[in-house]
Amino acid sequence: MGGNRKKELPLYSNKLNIKKFENLLSNNDQGYKFFWLEAIMKLIPNGNDLFTFEDVINEMIVSAWKIVTHYHLRLGHTVNGNAENFLEHVIRLLYENAKSELKNKVPSREKLLYLIGKYNDILETDKVRLTDYVPYRLIKPFMNKEGKAYIDNKSYGRFITYLNAYTKINNEFFYDIYESDSSLKRQIHINEEWREFMMQNYAVIMGWIRYNKALFIQDRNPGVPGVTYKIAPELEEKRKSLKAARKLWIATAQLTGRPLYEIYTGRELDINSFDLDHFVPRSYVSNDELWNLTPASKPTNTSKNNRLPDRRFLRSFVEYNYYLYGLLFDNRNNEVSVQLMKLFYKCENQHLNAVWAAEKLYIPGNSKDQFVNILEENLGMVYDSAKLQEYEMWEI
Repeated sequence: MGGNRKKELPLYSNKLNIKKFENLLSNNDQGYKFFWLEAIMKLIPNGNDLFTFEDVINEMIVSAWKIVTHYHLRLGHTVNGNAENFLEHVIRLLYENAKSELKNKVPSREKLLYLIGKYNDILETDKVRLTDYVPYRLIKPFMNKEGKAYIDNKSYGRFITYLNAYTKINNEFFYDIYESDSSLKRQIHINEEWREFMMQNYAVIMGWIRYNKALFIQDRNPGVPGVTYKIAPELEEKRKSLKAARKLWIATAQLTGRPLYEIYTGRELDINSFDLDHFVPRSYVSNDELWNLTPASKPTNTSKNNRLPDRRFLRSFVEYNYYLYGLLFDNRNNEVSVQLMKLFYKCENQHLNAVWAAEKLYIPGNSKDQFVNILEENLGMVYDSAKLQEYEMWEI
């Protein structure tokens, strides 16, 4: 993440060195510091000020789970398609081993912690690797030259001894580390004054961590839309209703007497019981644009879920959307077109925000070839980008 883009922490304390705390997130090549600090922030409200490295790492896995498995965002570089980032790697490893138990659903925190425990033998190597840098490097801004040298040389045993001695006479450190025979069982103890400061400014600090984390992950996923909302779900607008778009499709059946059908199976749909499917998953596009929606049965929509359909369905999708376009922009200006346009205008603010779609696609005068080519090219690029992010393929 570019140093000039990092957001400063807008807080002050006359007792604590906020500047050193702010520098905790500096030099963050793999992004581990964001997740480590965020995990600590999530653990301390439970009344705890002492946790093992493993407690923190398990919380990191929980925090990053949806980012990696649902939104398919990269946390670091890849080599030959494999994740170099140990946090991303351990999540993918857990996902592959627990896939049959997850059933393509986002698990609860409790379920994830259960699965982490169940597959711990498989995950342990990556978890140990995560203890190799971040617990020590995070607090490096608080260190003097001697402490920094121990960290740089990875002399962690000597560093812990140094830290224990220093914290007995100096209370400024963010946390202390207690030794153990196992790196995963080493413990961090949060300084009481820092814990109080973090609880008093919880929302501000969490917002600061997630903002900077979003910048970091956006840099590693160029071109992916809506990264900020995927990193910090509480910032995401409530998912807008598809009611207006659904009414538009229902009206095409009611006004023409032709039933709706599903592009994936060719089956007719009951206008009283159907869904609107996002051809490219909503988790990728982060919107409900009309040019990415198509009627589908509820079982089909549930089955497809967060996966990509085969690319062969792209042409069927585009042509069915041209059918809707043709009814809307009927040159004869008949009653069907007039009634549908009233519903279309109600859709525009919510379902037609892409400039290319508003200015080139849903405008009068497009021939079938023009409409099909514009939509196929633009939606095809979105589809291919999602595929590059390793979205799973859906099989009917």
